[in-house]
Amino acid sequence: MEKSAKNTKSDFFQKTLIVVGVLTAFYLFVRLIDLWLLTLLAFIVAIFLSFFVDFFHRRLKVSRPIGLLITIFILLVISVLFVLTLVPIILSQGRVVLSQLPNIAEQMQNIINSLLEKIGSRAYLDIDSIAAQFFSQTGALISKGLSLVGAGIQWILQLVVLIVIALYFATRPIDDPKPILRWFPITARPKTEPIIRRIVQKLRSWLIGQLFSMTTIAIFYSVGLSIIGVPNALFFGILAGILCFVPYLGPPASTIGPLMFALANSPVKAIWVIILYIGSQTIESYFLTPMVMQRQVKLHPVATILSIMAMGELFGILGIAVAVPVVATLQFLAEELYLKEIVGDDAKISAS
Repeated sequence: MEKSAKNTKSDFFQKTLIVVGVLTAFYLFVRLIDLWLLTLLAFIVAIFLSFFVDFFHRRLKVSRPIGLLITIFILLVISVLFVLTLVPIILSQGRVVLSQLPNIAEQMQNIINSLLEKIGSRAYLDIDSIAAQFFSQTGALISKGLSLVGAGIQWILQLVVLIVIALYFATRPIDDPKPILRWFPITARPKTEPIIRRIVQKLRSWLIGQLFSMTTIAIFYSVGLSIIGVPNALFFGILAGILCFVPYLGPPASTIGPLMFALANSPVKAIWVIILYIGSQTIESYFLTPMVMQRQVKLHPVATILSIMAMGELFGILGIAVAVPVVATLQFLAEELYLKEIVGDDAKISAS
């Protein structure tokens, strides 16, 4: 009886320790979620660096650290050339856009209100109230993004940490699962290894597709807006390429500025801007995405938009940056670990 009572107390104590340990681990995970997101962003940067490091390692037969040094040097040269040539033009056009934006907005307000008055509508557009609401929400979002790393010195320190982690990841094969496999039981490693490799491949395909689409859209918009005659075409083109990083929400947002400037100048130009937007979306949807992202995890548009909005609300700018790869990874794990292992269904989650 005494032995049984001791065993019962021992089992209870062990179970209590396990519960406390699990709760503590969960608490630390939640408290350090910003650090995990920062690490994921560093891993994505490392994937980008690994494109070049792998090339130099295989072609030039140099070690990965040497290949990384060559990559950093080349990227620094490209960055300096970009800063010396295009950045002054982009900044100059950006200042012009900001200085002219209030007048353009007032013209848009007058045009829309006159149209509403002609059709007998009592509705009235107040640009000032809309702008105030927009900037208040944007300020809240930015403040959330800045709260991830604090202000001033903390921001710089977090940036340094991101760069250091990314460089560390890039010094070894990016799809090498051994560092992660060490945390799994030996019996689970044969199934876990291919899953890790495929996740990295999905992230690699997603990054290639994003960079290719952003570059193509930036060039397409810059040239198209220049041909149409919209002022500050290079600025709007670069902005369109950057906003293209946020799927479904970025492209239409990038069209608002050129559309306002075109409409203030000529309704015909505004129509051409809309046609340009439709053309860019057609090229991206039917040519770029199928050609570059064939091996990428396909996400449902609604799931993508909701994930971006949720991650942005919870974690600010950093959350928006990693929303798509996080959801894509979770969807892939659901397909591999639930649909195939538990349900026994090889079908993938529909993206249509």
